[in-house]
Amino acid sequence: METAMNGGEALTTIRRQRPDVVLLDIMLPGVSGIHLLREIKRLDPTIAVIMVTGSDSAALAAEALANGAARLITKPFNLRDLDQVVAELVSKEPGHAQPE
Repeated sequence: METAMNGGEALTTIRRQRPDVVLLDIMLPGVSGIHLLREIKRLDPTIAVIMVTGSDSAALAAEALANGAARLITKPFNLRDLDQVVAELVSKEPGHAQPE
């Protein structure tokens, strides 16, 4: 697991590591999470991106999903719920067994 403090660090790490799943806050220093989501999807459309937000804005959710977010979760969230979402997304990746 890697962490990044800003969008530039995140893209560098993603280019190097090619993770299965990225947990991305919509509000980032210096760049919007939606912009970074677009960059991640342009780099590798197979990366599942879970957007995290403190907002319950339907427009924001629609924008995130329209730009390729696999899921949108609102803060605060339960870590068990996040774990379930990550497990579900990883199981959908090519080469992973599908749950029955």
